[in-house]
Amino acid sequence: MIGRIEGLDETLKAFSRLGEAGNREGGKAVAATAQKVRGDAIKSVQRGAKSGTIYTRSSGQNLSPRHQASAPGQAPATDTGSLVSSIKAESKDLSGRVYSDLEYAFWLEFGTLKMEPRPFLNPALMGNKQYFVNQLTKAINRATEDFNRS
Repeated sequence: MIGRIEGLDETLKAFSRLGEAGNREGGKAVAATAQKVRGDAIKSVQRGAKSGTIYTRSSGQNLSPRHQASAPGQAPATDTGSLVSSIKAESKDLSGRVYSDLEYAFWLEFGTLKMEPRPFLNPALMGNKQYFVNQLTKAINRATEDFNRS
């Protein structure tokens, strides 16, 4: 687990008390937030400022001859696009996750003994706390209206 938003479990239980409408609307809020976090993680890798070492490669590798890596603390710099294309968002009911199944994604996020972290998932999650709160607020309002109509 990369990050966690405090108080979330209690909020999501409140959706369940609103029945089907609560679960449906809460699920939409979770799904929308997961997709936003995924998009922001991708943007940080593709477009974020990079100020690390500049590497020059010999020709014939089908890659740019010049690559600027990220510095410690910055999101990883994209090179081949593998990391970006591996970032996935999933949601089911009131649960969501954003992840990369590439083994080296973990080491980029948290670092190694020889490399400082280049986080991209946790900053995307933490940067979307207010977005999630806003989505949950809208979802509660929709679910309450729907619940009261039944």
